[in-house]
Amino acid sequence: MKRSTLLNLALVIMATFMFASANAQILTDYSEDEATEMYQTEDRTFRLYVLPDPIYSPSYVAATNSNLGANSEWRFVFTGLTAVAPVVSGTPVAQNWVEFTNPAVGDYTVDVTELNTLIGCEDATPRTTTIHVVAAPSATCTTVDKTDFCGDQAAQEITLSITENVPDNLAAYAFSVEELVEEIDGSGTVIATVSTNSTFVDFTLAAKVKSGTPGFTAATPSFTYTFNSSALNISNNYRTRYTYTFKKASDAGAVADGIISAISHKSDYIDGLTSYAFTDDQVVFIVNPAPVTGPVYHIPNAFNY
Repeated sequence: MKRSTLLNLALVIMATFMFASANAQILTDYSEDEATEMYQTEDRTFRLYVLPDPIYSPSYVAATNSNLGANSEWRFVFTGLTAVAPVVSGTPVAQNWVEFTNPAVGDYTVDVTELNTLIGCEDATPRTTTIHVVAAPSATCTTVDKTDFCGDQAAQEITLSITENVPDNLAAYAFSVEELVEEIDGSGTVIATVSTNSTFVDFTLAAKVKSGTPGFTAATPSFTYTFNSSALNISNNYRTRYTYTFKKASDAGAVADGIISAISHKSDYIDGLTSYAFTDDQVVFIVNPAPVTGPVYHIPNAFNY
């Protein structure tokens, strides 16, 4: 009898899925391309499915995970994870999938074997999957405000530092940066808004920043993305303030402003999309016109002439 294959959760956004129920689990979105190891964000629900033996589930439909054999059962064995009923670690169940909720950061293993109650046989060799549950991604702008520039300045480097304990080849992030340019007076009060660009930088859910993107560096668990501001020019001879604010990706919908990683994105498959707030989400540059020295006044020499 063929051994069952443990399918690991791997998010693949399919056009057809966009029209399906939010609670639907379509097996064709799951893959065994990382069949022994997977990464998962903490506190996010995930499932594992097992491909049934075709001898005992000859009518099985993978696209809907339906028509399991009447006598087929699966024994899931795990420690430290919370499974949704009816799955209990070590107890056979007539269900070829297991759902885990609120996983804490750590490394876990899940073993599974298929058995058949009619013939009394169970696979002697379990399939094992290792799950690395990692902390949610965190990100902060490490560039320091500079408000004492004198005169026009060249573009300045801005750096976002990201922390997530995932391999370099899985590190990818969605976020945007808004640029706001304002004319201000000596006390910082806005005189006029020069321009607003809500997508000065925009790495969407569909096109995250990752290895190979200029400005992105990877060294697990620390990643950085560095980009340039606009040239910092004085507007209309007023003090001019350039504000760069990190926000959610333009296609992230109704979630709060924050970063979304490739791993957190796929981990949201069941619970729904979430983002993770930036620790420091803004950097400010102010360019100031050089003061113009006025004439010197004195009592005129001819005052008493």
